[in-house]
Amino acid sequence: MIPAWFSQRKSFPIIVVACILLAVIIVKSRPSMQHEPKQDFISSANFISVKQYTVRPAIKGFGIVKPDILLEAKSEVSGKIIFLHPQLKDGAVFAKDTVVIRIEADDYQSSLKQAKADSNYNRAKLKEIKENIKNTRVELNLVKAKLTLAKKEFNRLKELLKTHLVSQSNADAKQSDVLKLQQEVQVLNNRLRTLPQQQHSIEANLASTKAITSSQKRNLDRTTITLPFNARVSSLNVENNQYVSQGSLLFTAQTTDKVLINAQFPLIQFRQLAKDFKINQNLIRQAFQSGFSSELFTNLGLTAKVKLTENLNANWQAKVERISSSIDPKTRSLGVFVSVDKPNAQIVPGIQPPLLEGMYTEITIKGNAKQFFVIPRDAMHEGELYIVNKDNKLERRTLKPSLVQGKMALFEHGLNEGEKIIVSDLFPAIPDMSLKLTDDKRSEQSIIDWVYQEAKP
Repeated sequence: MIPAWFSQRKSFPIIVVACILLAVIIVKSRPSMQHEPKQDFISSANFISVKQYTVRPAIKGFGIVKPDILLEAKSEVSGKIIFLHPQLKDGAVFAKDTVVIRIEADDYQSSLKQAKADSNYNRAKLKEIKENIKNTRVELNLVKAKLTLAKKEFNRLKELLKTHLVSQSNADAKQSDVLKLQQEVQVLNNRLRTLPQQQHSIEANLASTKAITSSQKRNLDRTTITLPFNARVSSLNVENNQYVSQGSLLFTAQTTDKVLINAQFPLIQFRQLAKDFKINQNLIRQAFQSGFSSELFTNLGLTAKVKLTENLNANWQAKVERISSSIDPKTRSLGVFVSVDKPNAQIVPGIQPPLLEGMYTEITIKGNAKQFFVIPRDAMHEGELYIVNKDNKLERRTLKPSLVQGKMALFEHGLNEGEKIIVSDLFPAIPDMSLKLTDDKRSEQSIIDWVYQEAKP
C-alpha cells in the first residue's frame, strides 16, 4: 500500500531529486569504455594476369543470301516451242551449255536460205560488173588505137585529094570511119562512167543481203536456248507446244557458281576494322580512282566467313567483294558485299546445306592480326576494370576497349603486361580495400582457347 504522504503534492519535488541522485550514482558506477583497434575489411577475389595476344580483329554482321547472277530468259524470236527439257522445273540444277528449250526454226531456215541465195546472186552480179568494167577498158584502149590510125589515114587521104591522086569518095569513106570510131569511144566512156555506179549499187545490195543472212543466222541460233552458266531454275513460265512471241519470259535461273550476301555492319565497328587501312593509303587511293575489287580487300588482309544463324556449325569461307555506296539512314549500318564461290560443292548431307536464296546468315569479317590485351567481357563493370595494385588493394580503372569480340574485350592501350585483373564478382567494390587473391587458371585457359579459335581462318 502506497503511503498517504506519497500522493501528496508537496512530495513531488522530493521524488524528482531522488531520481536524479539515483541516475548520477548509476552513471558514476559504470566501468570506463575500452576502444578496440580497427581491423581492415578483406574480400576474396579471383584474378588473371594481363597478357598480350596476337588476335585478328573481327566484326559480325547479318545479311540475306542472293544469287550473284539472276537470269530472266526471254524469247528473242517468235514461234512454237517444239522441245522443253523434261527436268526444266523450279529447283532443277543444270550444267552450263545445257539445251533447255527449242523453238520451231523452219521459217528462219527458209529465210536464211533466201538471204544466202540473194547474197550469191549479188556476188555473181558484182563479179560480172567488175569483169565488164575490165573488158570495157581494154576495148576502149583498142578503139582509141584504131581511131588514131584512122585519123592518120584520113589526113593522108586529104593531102592526096589536093593533088587529085584519090577520089573524094575515098576520103569521105575514111572520114566516116573516123566518126564511127569516135562515136564508139564516146559510148565506151559513157559505159565506164555508169558501170561503177552499178557496181556500188550491187555492193550495197550485197552488204544488205549479208546483213540479212547474218541476222537470220542469229535468229536461227536463237531458236535454241542454252544455259550460259551452271544454273538453278527459279521459275518456268511456258509449256511445250506453246507459241511464244518475241520478248516473252521463258524462265528464270540463278547461277550456282557464286552467291552474294549484303551484310550490314554497325558503322562504328567497321571504323575500328578500317584503322589498319592507313598503312595502305596509296592502295586505297588507287582503288577509289580505278574501282574496288575482291583482290584489293584480300591485299588489305580482310577475310570473311559465312554461317547460318539457325545452324552455326555450317560455315563457308567467303571473300569481301565491295562496299555499299551509302549508309542505311535508319540503322546507320554499312553494307559490305561478300561472296561464296561454288557453295553447292561444299554440301555435307545433314550438316552443311546448300546456300539458297533468302537464307539469313551471320558474317564475320576479320582484319590483320594485331597485339591486344584480352580480358573476359564479364570482367568489365560499366566501363571499369578492377585492378589489383602493388599492395594487393583494389584499384578501379576506367577503360574503353578497342573492340568487343565475342566473349572477350580487346584493349590496345591502358593496361600493362602482368597486371592483375579481378574476374570474379566483388561487392562492395571499395577503392583501396584489401583483397585475398586466388589465381583463376580456368579463366586464363579460356582466354588461350578463345585466341586459338580466333586464329582459325
